[in-house]
Amino acid sequence: MLAREELDGPVRAGILTPAQADRLVAYYERDGDPVADREEVRFARGFHDIFITIGIVILFAGLFIALATLLPDSMQQNLPTFATAAVVAWALAEWLVARRKLALPAIVLSVLFTTFAALAMLALYGQISGSSGFVSRLDFLVPANWGRSTSGPLVFGLAAFAAGALYYVRFHVPIALTGLVAGGLAAVGGLLETASPGLVSGHPALFMLASGIVSFALAMRFDARDLDRTTLNTDKAFWLHLLAAPLIMHSVMMLVGPETGSTGEAFIIIAVVLALGVVALIVDRRALLVSGLIYLGIALAQLFGNANVKADSGLAVVLLILGLFVLTLGSGWTTVRRMLLAPFVDTGLFDFVPPIRTHAK
Repeated sequence: MLAREELDGPVRAGILTPAQADRLVAYYERDGDPVADREEVRFARGFHDIFITIGIVILFAGLFIALATLLPDSMQQNLPTFATAAVVAWALAEWLVARRKLALPAIVLSVLFTTFAALAMLALYGQISGSSGFVSRLDFLVPANWGRSTSGPLVFGLAAFAAGALYYVRFHVPIALTGLVAGGLAAVGGLLETASPGLVSGHPALFMLASGIVSFALAMRFDARDLDRTTLNTDKAFWLHLLAAPLIMHSVMMLVGPETGSTGEAFIIIAVVLALGVVALIVDRRALLVSGLIYLGIALAQLFGNANVKADSGLAVVLLILGLFVLTLGSGWTTVRRMLLAPFVDTGLFDFVPPIRTHAK
């Protein structure tokens, strides 16, 4: 089956238009059986991608060790360290992404460039304003701490937004949109905190929940454009779902209440995870459940702990339950989804979510 990303080169070269590439993919799929799973994410095209990515990780580890050795041990070393890392990430992207079209390195370098470019801009602002301490602590990344320095999240957010946009425009990597959105949300939070001190830092869970909902809505917008999941819109949606899930899940857990470890809280967590699972089934996105599994494990551990089950035995049972849950839901995903959505077959719901699949290739 022809994959959409295989035609990115001809599209960039002007041989095909994006619309023609989409139609060509659809043409080659026309005689195939409906597939059970269209949540395909282009992480790697082979072990070559993984091997190159290992090299990138080793290179950056060596780079940071070298810079730590050469530069003086002070707050001022942040700017040259982060700026150098951002420049190296961009140079590698020009080689490995623009020329070699490697998938996994493109993802890793997108994260590295966006993060280090934003940190470099934040360090520069810290030097200019004389408040570089918060750059080293990185506590500005936690919304509850934004009252200490509203400029931190604002500058970092704007820089991440710009870096993500620049990387996406140059290399057309879907994950860069996630960095762009995350930076934009942080910048909005910084603006809100600046305009009304305590609005975000005093209600971090509500801000994170709103950010998660915005990310989810944007993901669904891309999903609705590609219900058959044959274009890069599905990759853009995947990464945005992966951003939305932990924001929504963690914020809801923060809103549950202060009774950490109680049986009631454990049942609430389980209920929230199950609700998130229903949403994941409806929109056909397993990514929404990834962060939920962590909290489900915590909830089960709380229940066994409150039942005076030994720690080792409780851990084993929790892992067994989680493993069976993932395997059962994963293998029966299509069947469960078909049963769940059967009453809505003739409704407008399927204008926004993928059709029910009945066979696997």
